[in-house]
Amino acid sequence: MEDISFQHVFSRVYSYLCEAGIEMTSERCRQLLQLIDDAVAEVGESANQKASAETFHGSPTLGGHRLLRSAMDRLPEYFTLPEVKIPTPAPDLCRGSIGYRCRG
Repeated sequence: MEDISFQHVFSRVYSYLCEAGIEMTSERCRQLLQLIDDAVAEVGESANQKASAETFHGSPTLGGHRLLRSAMDRLPEYFTLPEVKIPTPAPDLCRGSIGYRCRG
């Protein structure tokens, strides 16, 4: 699997926040950059620990997929995400609504 770039990680997290209804002000963009910086530090440390056991493909990389996972895991620490509310089904689901007839 091909690694993803830092810009791609930023774009994915930024888009996620926008779709979650968070208005991205300049302060929130700085928070996002800090979040990614902390994720880079975490992934870089784990990559350095594995460097003796693993060989990275081509040039040194921080593992974009690991970086994205780390950034997404850290989101609740940096941003207040809205609670997901699942709507109730209407009309109420009951046996008759899916075509079964009462046996009598």
